[in-house]
Amino acid sequence: MIKELEIFKAIGEETRLRIMRVLLKADTDLCACEIIDVLGKPQYTISKSLGVLVTAGLLAERREGRMMFYSLRNNAFNETVFNSIRQISCNSNEAFKSDYNR
Repeated sequence: MIKELEIFKAIGEETRLRIMRVLLKADTDLCACEIIDVLGKPQYTISKSLGVLVTAGLLAERREGRMMFYSLRNNAFNETVFNSIRQISCNSNEAFKSDYNR
């Protein structure tokens, strides 16, 4: 149960939730630089948020040279979380709308 609690804590912050929505929409691995471009947040903020999501078990990371790529880590519980995130309306937040248009 503790792992599940960490997952909910991880997505309980706007930047991390936005990262998850971007990765779910992309449906492919994304480089940290691509996520930074979409969200328009400082590199430090995105890197720290990605680290939290990786530690929680929601994302997998891999290095290619100097670039870090992130993908969704699929398992039964995460799929339930991902489906819940997909249900959040883009109209509920101006930042969400902006992310989807990029």
